Amino acid sequence: MQSLNVQNLGKTNLRRVTAYIDHDLYGELEKLAEADSRSVSQMIAVLVKKAIAEAKVEGKI
Repeated sequence: MQSLNVQNLGKTNLRRVTAYIDHDLYGELEKLAEADSRSVSQMIAVLVKKAIAEAKVEGKI
């Protein structure tokens, strides 16, 4: 039987980012995430990936 390592429960290798946004914008973000069956955090990650890919194509980064 495999043992469970409880020290790593809930831990992730992902970086945490804190952002402050307008309440109305957050409401729209929640709607967008729900429409895409994602959490707000997952939706932000998708949007950031898209923005970075676009910036690379445009030669900004």
